[in-house]
Amino acid sequence: MTSSKTFLIAGVGGGLGRAFAERAVSAGHRVVGIVRRPEQVAEFEALDPGLAFARVLDIGSATGIEPAIRAVEEDIAPIDVLVAGTDHGESTVDDLRRQRDINVFGTVAVVKAVLPGMRRRGGTIVVVTSDVMSSYQGSRFALMGILLSLATEVAEHGVRITMVGPEAFRAAWSDGVLVLESDDGPLALGAAPETPSR
Repeated sequence: MTSSKTFLIAGVGGGLGRAFAERAVSAGHRVVGIVRRPEQVAEFEALDPGLAFARVLDIGSATGIEPAIRAVEEDIAPIDVLVAGTDHGESTVDDLRRQRDINVFGTVAVVKAVLPGMRRRGGTIVVVTSDVMSSYQGSRFALMGILLSLATEVAEHGVRITMVGPEAFRAAWSDGVLVLESDDGPLALGAAPETPSR
């Protein structure tokens, strides 16, 4: 068993975010899960009352993100690993605007909110994306450009930022540590789900 880490994982109400959270908790790590609705709090925290913590946060509304992250680090523990997913829902014009707010501005706001602490002690940021919908690509590539630049800036502080697609990496477990193998090399997350089947 590796030393316990504190994960902040967005979108733990279902899908890949939930799978990451469940595996991290089962490996003995603390997980602070971001949920959209108050009724999801008790359900998520029931995974393990000592390790699973839920916070209601609208990532599409960036103004509340920084104080929410600060409260997590003060009340629970400093964040070691951030796992942020992106949404690729419907594709009306209004939906595309909402995707931009969540996928670009919201995700970047969460990343920037965890960076002050990670600059001091190091850390890992993983943004999970997908390439399954053409309407989603605009926000995806905008986010990629921002994160590539940011990754260069924070690398000297021991912070690694990686973007991965569920269909684009291979996973292997070793003593409770998941290593994602991609074209950029291995990335040890501490705990995460197996690669989803397609």
